Amino acid sequence: MDPWTALLARATAERQLAAEGRWEELAESTAERVRMADALGPAPRGARLVLEALAVVQAELTATLADARAQVAREIAALPNARGAVAGYAAAQSAPERRWVDDQA
Repeated sequence: MDPWTALLARATAERQLAAEGRWEELAESTAERVRMADALGPAPRGARLVLEALAVVQAELTATLADARAQVAREIAALPNARGAVAGYAAAQSAPERRWVDDQA
């Protein structure tokens, strides 16, 4: 299998992982696909159809991820006290670092 077709095959598998909600596997596979793509260099003229198919698969994968993100946002918004909890996390992020009395740092 040529490297461009292998890239398409990996993206197609990632689309399935996203559809199944297998997010950790998806992240690992996507990182590998980025490494593969970085190593390829310019595409030959004969890769046009594969690249067009890859663009379609990537658009579908992006849409699936956007839908999943929106669903998580809806679920978080529906949680009791969700806004208070999120505000608490935000405040903790911006608070100055606290040190214990015994800290030597």
